[in-house]
Amino acid sequence: MTTWKITYSKDERTEVFELQSSRKPDMEKAVLQLLKMAEKVYECEEPKDLPNEIQTPAVRLDECYGITITGITRV
Repeated sequence: MTTWKITYSKDERTEVFELQSSRKPDMEKAVLQLLKMAEKVYECEEPKDLPNEIQTPAVRLDECYGITITGITRV
């Protein structure tokens, strides 16, 4: 297994989440893993604007937790 660093932006800071995978995770898998972690670690915030009509995992990650993925690299 290879360790992958998923870097993300939250509250104007860059954070890192590590993930074990035999190959590079695609953006969808990275979003799902980060959303799973965020649900355990952070409190869901009320959206500042009206919620987006389409609630994909990436939209939920951004609207609820203020997290945006900025990169995926191998350690």
